[in-house]
Amino acid sequence: MQKMTHRLTEELRRLSFDNHDNCISCGYKFKEGDTSHLGYGESDNPLYVCDSCSSQLKETAVRYYFSPRPYEIPSNKSKLWRYMDFAKYVSLLSTSALYFARADTFNDIFEGAKGLKKNKSNWDDQLLSFFKMAIKNPPEGYECKDSKEEIEKKAYKLLQDFESGSETSRRHTFINCWHENEHESEAMWRLYSSFLDNAVAVKTSYKNLYLALGRDLSISIGRVKYINLQKNFVDVHNPFWRKRKSFEHEKEVRALIYDRESDSKGKVLPCDLSLLIEEVFVSPSAPQWFVDVVNDVNHKYGLSVEVSPSELNEEPFF
Repeated sequence: MQKMTHRLTEELRRLSFDNHDNCISCGYKFKEGDTSHLGYGESDNPLYVCDSCSSQLKETAVRYYFSPRPYEIPSNKSKLWRYMDFAKYVSLLSTSALYFARADTFNDIFEGAKGLKKNKSNWDDQLLSFFKMAIKNPPEGYECKDSKEEIEKKAYKLLQDFESGSETSRRHTFINCWHENEHESEAMWRLYSSFLDNAVAVKTSYKNLYLALGRDLSISIGRVKYINLQKNFVDVHNPFWRKRKSFEHEKEVRALIYDRESDSKGKVLPCDLSLLIEEVFVSPSAPQWFVDVVNDVNHKYGLSVEVSPSELNEEPFF
């Protein structure tokens, strides 16, 4: 087996990020616990391959035990929408940046939660059992000589540290939210613009959002999964990718970044608007002149996109 060189170029890291679930050579779909191999071929071309294709590597940079992402990535063409008032739209244009809100500033107090408070004792019992088992069964070459009382004390300390870390992660996780839908949503107009006369909806795609953010490997983009917290806990590795079933109508796709150095309530990340914005729709209650206003503002900031009235205002016949 080749010795790992740990030479991870940006191109190689991006290749493995973009093709996380599959070997790029044979298309094998990785399963949890498989080994993925990152390295370079005979022409120094970057490769991300499975065990069967690892012989193609002239140089092995690193090997990983494969673990699935905690979120699902939409197809490249999946349509994403962001509904906002006109002031936020102008801010988007003037800054050429997307605003990522800190997780603990969301209206939903369950953002990043592991479960319901009434069920916390069951959660604690499960974690304590896990910590005790880990302490009593250290890695090969180590021996646990702790008494039962010492193991209990250490496990409880780990539980306290875990809870403290969970609160900290809410203050260092920043999120930008989108609605996934092939069509304009009447419900989203109600929820995020209250049918304001001066509201707009920006339409993009998963691929364009990813490209517009510069294919930044520190930004994760994926679907939120909705679960029943009356019956389930959230896995410790994916709290910001899970929401309660009562929010399922949002069909949320979020971009997420973790920054432990920031103590601000939000982050503004540069974004290529010419890639991001495919089309702009104005509120169903907007007057016709508002379309002209949005077009004028787009022109001022050098954005050439179609501005359309809401499709909800189409007239029926009987």
